[in-house]
Amino acid sequence: MKGFTSVNEKRLVGSKLPARLCILRLVGSKLPARLCILRLVGSKLPARLCILRLVGLFSTLALLLFWKIISIKIDADIILPPPEDVILRLVKISQNRKFWQSVGNTTARTLYGFILSFSAGFITGIACGSSSRINAALSPFISVIRTIPVMSVILIAMIWFKTDIVPVFVCFLMIFPIITANVSQGIREVDRSLIEMASAFKLDKYNILFHITIPSTIPFVLAGVKAAVGVAWKSVIAAEVLSQPVKAIGTGIQFSQMNLETAEVMAWTVIAIILSRVSEFVIELAINSRKWRLSK
Repeated sequence: MKGFTSVNEKRLVGSKLPARLCILRLVGSKLPARLCILRLVGSKLPARLCILRLVGLFSTLALLLFWKIISIKIDADIILPPPEDVILRLVKISQNRKFWQSVGNTTARTLYGFILSFSAGFITGIACGSSSRINAALSPFISVIRTIPVMSVILIAMIWFKTDIVPVFVCFLMIFPIITANVSQGIREVDRSLIEMASAFKLDKYNILFHITIPSTIPFVLAGVKAAVGVAWKSVIAAEVLSQPVKAIGTGIQFSQMNLETAEVMAWTVIAIILSRVSEFVIELAINSRKWRLSK
């Protein structure tokens, strides 16, 4: 943003000064024009980010409006209920204690599966990135896990495990290849000159690994985590729909579908979307916080 340049914008502050200075006079500040504009709108975010968030807000409102229009045209709540019915049903089910227990159980299963998969994927990724032989040996297995259909994993897991364990196992298998691939790529991208310099100073492999190699993979790890968060929620809830553990979001979706409660199905789906978006937002905050610390 290079400041306002139109004649009307200059007249706004009753001045013949250049537009940028007019903006500064308007807010009574000596700050740069960009910051003054942000102060006018009461925001501390960069101007571009503010505009992008406004665009996202308008697109969401447009989507809700389109949803409302289509529901009116169809005029059949069992097929597509209007947005307000979904919101009312969401408020209604959220007043039940079992609802929060279901949300808590699904969140716990997602966390368990994610932590287990991240730990195993991180270790495997380091091994594959550090040794070409290990990478060649494990690549076929990782490729099979990556390409196997989610429904097949769920059905097989239902034969092997109890219903409470099925979502955790499915989450583990779906995320493991993502974390492994990102960590392995990060290991390969480590600056070899740093390792050679460390070897010249006679640092052992332990110090090289924990002070040079692993820190250098952090951007790749964060990218893998960001990509895996959404997959974790989708895989856990999909597994819950089929395995139907007691008090779970997926069980609520399946039960509502059996009773032809489309609005309730969509209400549970909205909860799943919110949980996924909150998780992604937390990850983005961690990534941005790290970038901010590195830039200081």
